[in-house]
Amino acid sequence: MSPLSIVICILGLGVLAAVHEVGHFIMARILKIKVYELSIFVGPKLFSWKRKGVDYFIRLIPLGAYVRFSEIDEETGELKDDNPENLINQARWKRLLVSLAGPFMNIVLGIIIFMICFSVFGFLSLRQGIIVQGTQVADTRIEVGDSIVSINGRRILCQMDLSYYLDECSNKDSIDLTMRSGKSGEKYDVTLVPDIQDQYMLGFTHYADVDAYGGWKVTSVDSRQNNDSPVMKVNDTVLSVNDVPVTDPMCTDIIRQSNGELLSVKIVRGGEEMVLEMNAIKVKTSNLRGIYLDDGEGFWECFREAVVFPFSFIRISIDSLAKVFAGSVPAYDVLSGPVGIASVVSEVVDAPEVESSIKVETLLILAGGISTGLAFTNMLPIPGLDGNAIVLTVVEMIRGKKLSRKAEQVINVIGFVMIIGLVIFALVSDIIRLSR
Repeated sequence: MSPLSIVICILGLGVLAAVHEVGHFIMARILKIKVYELSIFVGPKLFSWKRKGVDYFIRLIPLGAYVRFSEIDEETGELKDDNPENLINQARWKRLLVSLAGPFMNIVLGIIIFMICFSVFGFLSLRQGIIVQGTQVADTRIEVGDSIVSINGRRILCQMDLSYYLDECSNKDSIDLTMRSGKSGEKYDVTLVPDIQDQYMLGFTHYADVDAYGGWKVTSVDSRQNNDSPVMKVNDTVLSVNDVPVTDPMCTDIIRQSNGELLSVKIVRGGEEMVLEMNAIKVKTSNLRGIYLDDGEGFWECFREAVVFPFSFIRISIDSLAKVFAGSVPAYDVLSGPVGIASVVSEVVDAPEVESSIKVETLLILAGGISTGLAFTNMLPIPGLDGNAIVLTVVEMIRGKKLSRKAEQVINVIGFVMIIGLVIFALVSDIIRLSR
């Protein structure tokens, strides 16, 4: 992990957290609620000024920010909440709006980031681009320009939704699509039915582009390879099969037509060339879905994409949490903490032979996603987070009175334990992912 990636990660998280607190501050000022202090970042003071009764601070350590809604007793150092202008003494609807303003600001920031990213680097629409013969789409009434509305009854908001729900479907399963005609605007339903056939393959996956050796870099190896005796390793580079380079379309035909006979595969491993003798394995494969999206275009389409992207992110996050509670997905594959975020940022920033523009685009997508994630996380009804304050305020509205001091203390203790537990679990999850 390079120093640059660490700096980018710390500054990015600090700014996103600071924007959250600024949201609380702005709403409080709009509602004329007393604010005593706004500190951007934490730690030792760098700059400070006072304006309209509010102390403003810019501090040294970029790890968030905070807004103080209570006066501090100079003798005891305790917070005083006897001022009727203080947040705690305001009408419940005002306190509710102040609590909601932080997550709302993170969503707004996410939309702004996505808007900038899509404007500069482009984005995919939900319109069918080209129709490729032999694909599942080609066997339906779908035409170029028709838009995807839903998959298996689930509404599709943007390309991220589409990718997520398609990944849940096996290539061997049929899927139901609801489409909207680009010509008439009418909706219609189609079913993509896979054409499943037996096919011979070498049993590995690789990057789409050739690497520095001019071959396919192996990213994973099937345990069934070479009749359950794998001979390839991850990071090998496959150069040729039976002396036919992998860049030649004939190479794929040689594998598929081998009928399981012995093949001579030239690879590079650890910088040295070697030849592996192996058999292709027979697997059942299906033809491609054929969903090729057209590029998005125009300001309003870009704006719409930027707006729906955060809500798509939140919907997928809720779906992922549901899978955790259902036991179908390990919790450590869903929850991530600062270490995990720093690791992802490092992979992007320190990636060799990757264009700077691609790195910037990826970092912007990450920033928008993390900002949206902060909004979602803060809305969870956990003591210490905005979601808990929102729930308690709503409970007060229903009961018509505040909770007792004892009940608040119990909730705060439970919240502290839960937050510490989540922090530890997030750290353990990050370690598990990094060690796999």
